[in-house]
Parts: sequence; structure tokens; C-alpha cells
Amino acid sequence: MDAAPETTPDYAIEHLRVEHYNGDVLGIGESQPRLSWNYTATPPADAQLKVSVTRHVLGGRTVTEETYLPAEPSTLVPWQFLPLASKEEVLATVQLVTPNHQPLGEPSATLRFETGILDFYDYWADFVGPAWPEPQTDHRHLPLVRTEIDLRDKPARARLYLTALGVVEAEINGERVGDDVLCPGWTVYDKRLECWTYDVTEQLEAGRNALGFWLGDGWYRGRLGFDGGRVNFYGDRIGVLAQLEIEYGDGTTDSVCSNSWDGTWKAAPGPIVCSDLYEGEHYDARLEQPGWSEPGFDDAAWTPVAEVFYEPQRIECPELPPIRTRESHAPVSIAQVGGTRRDDGTATWLIDFGQNCSQRMRVRMHGLGAGQSVTMRHAEVLEPDGSLATRTLRRGQQCDVYTSNGADAWWEPRFTMHGFRYATIEGWPGELTAEDIDCRVYHTDMERTGWFDSSDPALNRLHDNALWSMRSNFLSIPTDCPQRDERMGWTGDIDLFAPTATYLYDTQGFLVNWLKDVRNEQLAWGTVPFYVPFVPLRVWAIPQAISIWGDAAVAVPWALYMDGGDTRVLEKTYPLVTAWIDEVAGYLSEDGVWDREPRYSLGQLGDWLDPTAPPDDPTQAVTDKVLVSTAFFARSCRQAADIAEALGHAEDAERFAALRDKVTKGFLDRFTNLDGTMTSDTQCAYALSIAFGLLDGEPVRRIKAGNRLAELVRESGGRVSTGFAGTPFVLPALSMTGHDEEAYGLLMSDACPSWLYQVRMGATTTWERWDSMRPDGTLNPGGMTSFNHYALGSVCEWLHSRIGGLKALEPGWSRFAVCPQPGGGIDHASTAHRTPHGLARSSWSVADGVMSLDVTVPVGTTAVVDVAGAQPEELGAGTHHREYAL
Repeated sequence: MDAAPETTPDYAIEHLRVEHYNGDVLGIGESQPRLSWNYTATPPADAQLKVSVTRHVLGGRTVTEETYLPAEPSTLVPWQFLPLASKEEVLATVQLVTPNHQPLGEPSATLRFETGILDFYDYWADFVGPAWPEPQTDHRHLPLVRTEIDLRDKPARARLYLTALGVVEAEINGERVGDDVLCPGWTVYDKRLECWTYDVTEQLEAGRNALGFWLGDGWYRGRLGFDGGRVNFYGDRIGVLAQLEIEYGDGTTDSVCSNSWDGTWKAAPGPIVCSDLYEGEHYDARLEQPGWSEPGFDDAAWTPVAEVFYEPQRIECPELPPIRTRESHAPVSIAQVGGTRRDDGTATWLIDFGQNCSQRMRVRMHGLGAGQSVTMRHAEVLEPDGSLATRTLRRGQQCDVYTSNGADAWWEPRFTMHGFRYATIEGWPGELTAEDIDCRVYHTDMERTGWFDSSDPALNRLHDNALWSMRSNFLSIPTDCPQRDERMGWTGDIDLFAPTATYLYDTQGFLVNWLKDVRNEQLAWGTVPFYVPFVPLRVWAIPQAISIWGDAAVAVPWALYMDGGDTRVLEKTYPLVTAWIDEVAGYLSEDGVWDREPRYSLGQLGDWLDPTAPPDDPTQAVTDKVLVSTAFFARSCRQAADIAEALGHAEDAERFAALRDKVTKGFLDRFTNLDGTMTSDTQCAYALSIAFGLLDGEPVRRIKAGNRLAELVRESGGRVSTGFAGTPFVLPALSMTGHDEEAYGLLMSDACPSWLYQVRMGATTTWERWDSMRPDGTLNPGGMTSFNHYALGSVCEWLHSRIGGLKALEPGWSRFAVCPQPGGGIDHASTAHRTPHGLARSSWSVADGVMSLDVTVPVGTTAVVDVAGAQPEELGAGTHHREYAL
């Protein structure tokens, strides 16, 4: 037998994870979950991997199992053991070993995960809520729900399975359960609802215990959307489902289930007088009932709950992380508004937190008498006179009101969310100081995976702005904005931003979760709606197939696959993809052009928010909308063909490729001229034709189109001339045709409209419109103006791939390009991306006519270094340094 080799740290294993979850996780919905991990050094050719799992089923015995696998693959490795049962706990490690199973390195850190309730018939709990009549449709007084239970011993393990029709927060024995907010999140509730799992072992004691639940309207019955919105869209009664599963030290189990029949679950109006996701929350501390979630509380005046029926077959385990706070903002400035106090001695204070984003203020209420109220208002920007700019919020006025009971307390709203940088606090006694405010940032708790830095501070701020806009709008679903009376999951925005999003954060679980509802709504409405979840609103009340927005059905799965390399994502979304392609194929003319108008008043949106369009009509783009829709459908056909090929659907791949060829020919025949010009002589038209490869079969016309695009950029004086459709592709198209100088010129301009104009005007997020704020500080007069939309931040894809120099060549980054192109006066830049295999990094600097390049290549991948003027070179795992004469 071979002697055990000396342990070598180089063979360490890191970042062990299950499916697409980051770190330890409770409540997954997979009985045979896949594991992934990263190597810090390339394993020996004959190395094996030891997988060890310790399994425990509620009420069952603990079992340790192990198996040995080849060292590769190391991503999404199939489950090697018997399927997991509902509520089963797993502790897993992996370790590199020799063929004789001797260790080559230390085991990985232990990963802990559990399945949730996998079978609907294991839900014994009912949804319960207030039994009193609620005639109001808005601003309803929100209830508390409670019960008390007796436990014969301190639990060895306890899990609370929690969801709601509405939104819910739980307390046990007076302490908050979990650290997430707005549970269970927004899904198409009439099709599916997510149930979240919480470890409450330490919160329960032997003997008497109390369970308490705050309930809110949330997305379920709150008023949703713009143009007046819709209320009670999914139902008009809210309720909580709580199932507590307990295991004692001797292995016996017990359970507690919410219900309306045993008489122990009761409800009463709480101190939240009303709460709306868009409009804010009103809280009256005089209505607090101290000790209501603790044992021994006198609930004789409370009323028995009523059951709210919901099909348990629709309850499922979440694939995405919860909404949490991971950071906070201290005030940058606090200033009293006006020179004098009111007669009651109070004043209004204006606070600047320095960063626009989705956040909530936690305020230390003190010095207030019983019945005295403080009003908090929130806005993204200020009017020129220094007041809060609230016109752009429309109905979503983001106003919280706290009424004191005379006692000092810290207070934060529970069931609302605000998008703001500035806030006012009205009715405040005494001086307001930074010690009185803790402003907490909220978004879905995804793992950060992408970074960028350069020698240009404005460019770095631009990247940060896109990052902040993504955070602000990735809150349960990918919304368009976090502040006004909209906050819908517009499909067009994420279509264009998905490649940037997947680079910056691990969005696999988040976006796959949302794509389930895109498919649900597609089945319900016969097409991909404008936004998902879909709520019929005014002119948008009847979904119609429109390009870009509907093309998200293909573009988002493709972006996820290219970043994550997970064919299961494609399998899950394949019906969505094929249904969209087949639907639009029926709208094409004989020549393959998509010129059939959708049957609603706005028609195709085309290059939406073209900077030349009037403020009150963003549909008036100069680029032919039929050109835009045909180009995007050609892109979708190509992506669908690649998806079908990746899944082994040869006939579909051939069919979609043939359709792509037909659409491309129709595009060329209708919209391009032999001299390389186009019928729409715009930056958008040329950018789409080049970036989507529509001119690849016409090399001469492609060169001429690139030249014309560069000429248009020069003629514009560095000003952006594209809207939603063209913006993500204009810089790549310039680079693809050898015009990096013009691309840098367009990027680095700070004239209006441009990316850096927003930075020059003090933006801390990406704006919806190029000129959401005018040069004189006034707001764009259009009724649709937001300062926190991520779509135009899609420029970051070019920052990563062309300035930083990283770009995936094959799905999952198994093969990637390192191709930085210095320019724009930048003398150093770097970018990094955590791929499924580990961290890839490119960092370069220029001095004395030499470019120094440092590259990090993860184990299991190959980098293709392609620097202008040098021969391409393939690099394996490790860190590499190269120098190139410029």
C-alpha cells in the first residue's frame, strides 16, 4: 500500500455549493441536487474525488455515506446517493484523494443544506387570517395572528415552514424569525407560491411557547402598477400558513400547524394601520400590544381566525435567495428645512444618504408625546429649489407615518419598500442627528460575481451606477424601477441587461425562478406579456407579441446558459423558448420580415426612448420599428437554434436555423442597400445588423456598415443616438468592425445624451432616460421619468469584455477570451468574474508604449489571449503575466 502523501494546500477545494445556491441553504426543492466546487490547483491526472454526506431525516437515524468520483467534472455533478426525502438535512464535504484513496488535501468546508417540503400532501397547515369583515379595498388595517403551544422538552431540531397570501414576518417568544423581508415574494400566485424554511431550534423552549405573525397586503392584494393600478388582483383575503416541525433529543417528533378549527389561533388588528408597497406604511404605536408574541399573553379579546383556502399543490420550494439587508447608509448631510420651527416646536429635516437605491430608514423615535406623529417622505432627486422631487413618483408617494405612544423606540416599516437617496422627516422635535437614523439597503441576496475598475473615476462611477440599479431592481423579481407606482417585471429591460446581470451577480436561481412565471403567463395569455407577473393595466391590458420584450423568452435563458453552462436551465425553459419562436413565425411576411402590427395602440416599441423622441411619447424613435423587430427575431432564432442543439433537439435546431436564415434574408433585402447603407440611417440600425451577425454573409457590406456607423458616431459629436434597442449593441458593433476609437469616444463623452453625462450630473444609479435630469437641473417633463432603471447600464457588458477584456467563448466559461483593448485615455483597467470554475481575472496597465497584462485562469478552463498586434495564445489554469509593445 502506498504511503499517504503529505497534505498539500495547493489541492484545496473551495466554494462547495448545491445547485445554484450560495452557501448553506434550507428548504431546497430538489431530491437529487447537484453539487459544484472549485479547485485551487489542477488535480493530478489520476486523482479521485471523495464525496461524503451525513444525512438525517426528521425522526429518523443519522447516516453517513461516501462515494468516489473522477476529479472532473467539478460543476453540477449529479447526486450520487439515494434521493432525499422531504425535510432531510445533509452535511456534505468533498476531498481530493489518490487512486488508493489517500488524501491529497484537506476536505472542503462542510456544506449544510436541507430539502423543504417536497410533496404537497405533507402540508398539513392551512392558511389562516382575520375573520372580521374588511370592506375597504385600500389602506386596510393589518392584522396580527398568534397561538401558544406546549413542548415537552427543548427541541433538538425545529423548522418553521412559512408562507402567506400577502406578506408575513414571524416571531417566536418575542424574537424575530429570520432576517429576510417581504416573505414569500412575488410570483404568479394563482399558479404557484413559495414556502420558506427557517431554523427556529434556538428560539423554542421546553414548556409554553408563543408563535406570532405580522401580516401585510404585499403584492397579493395590495394596489399594483401604474395608471391607477389594480387592487385585490390575486385575492381579497390575506392569510399565513405556518407549519412547525419539531424533533426531540430522543428522536421523537411533533408538529404544529396553523388552522381555524382548534380554537387556539387568533387574530387582532395590530399597530400597522395600513401599508402599501408603493405608497408607504402608517404605524400607530398606541395600538401596540406588548408581549403579544410571548407566552402568557392575554388574548381573550382576540378573535378566532378564519381559513383562507389555497391549493397546496401550488406550493413549492424557492429557487432564489430571500430579500435581505447586507449594508446600510449613514447620512451624508442633514439640514433643517426653513429657518424656524413650528408652533409645536417641531421641524422638518432633509437627509441626503449619498446613494439612490432600494432601502428603508430605521429611525430612533424619541422625545415624542403620545399621539404625536412623524412623517417620512422619500425621493430619488431634488427639485432645483432643494425640495423633494415627488412628481415622478406619481401615485407611489413613498410616505411613512409613525405615531408615538410616548415611549422611545427604533422603528422601520415592515411591508413597504422605497427607492430613494433623499428623505425628509417632518414633525421632528429637537435636533436630528446621524445617530438617530440607520438606513438599510435591501435586495435579493445574490452572490456577487463580477467586478470592474479602471484609471478613470467617472467610468468607475458609471459601473457602480449600473451595479446599484441592478441591486435596487432585483427584489424578488427583476423590476424596471424601485420607486414610482410601477415596479413591474418588464421583460424588455431584462432581455437587454441579462448578460451584464449574469456577470455581476449569480442570477441563476433568481432568473430561472422568474422565468417560471414568464412561462405561466405565456400559457395564460397566449404570448409573452410586456411584464411578468402580468397585471392588466390600461393600454397594456391585453398582452401582444412585441419584439425585445417578448424576445426575453429566448435571450434570458441563453444568457444564463452562457454564464452558468447548465443545460437544465435550458430544459426548464425550452417550452417557453419554442412557443415564442413558433408564435412569431406566424406573424412574418412571406419574405421573413416581422411587419405585422400588434393589436394595441402603441404597436411595436422599437428603439424605445430614442433620445430624439419627445418627452411625452417615447415610442417616436427614428429607426424603423419593423427593422428593429425583424433584427431581434433573427437573434432569437439563432439563440433558439443553439439552445435546441445544446439539448440534442436536432430537428428543432435545423428548423430554427432555417428560420433564422429566412429572416436574415428578408432583413437584408428590405433594410440594407448594396452600398452598405441602410434604409434607417441610424446608429441603432447599423449596430443591430452588425452585432446580431446579420451582415456576416456579406463581408463587403459589413465593412461599409461599420464605417457608416463610425461616421454617424463622429457626426454626433460623441452623443448617444440610441434608445433601448440599440444601446447595448452600438459599442460592440463598433469594436467588431475595427472602430474602437469611435467606441471609446462615444463612451467617454459627457455631453447630453451620453452615459457619462449622467455621471457628470451626479447620478448614483442608471437613469431611465438619457436626460431624466436636464443640464439646468430640472427634471425631464415626461410623465415617465425614473432615476433608477438598469437597462442603459447594459453598456457594462462592453466594459467587461472590451476594456477589462473578459468574455465567455463557451457555455459556463470553460473557454473564455482575454482581449482587452486600451483606449480612451485609460492607462489601467481590470475586471474579474467568478465563473462556475472559479475566479477569472484580467488586469492590464500601459506605460512607455508597453501593455502589461496579468491573467488568472481557473482550474478546468482555458483562456484565449488575443491582444491586437500579437498572436493569439491559449493559457491553462494559473496566473500569467505577459507584455506587449503597443
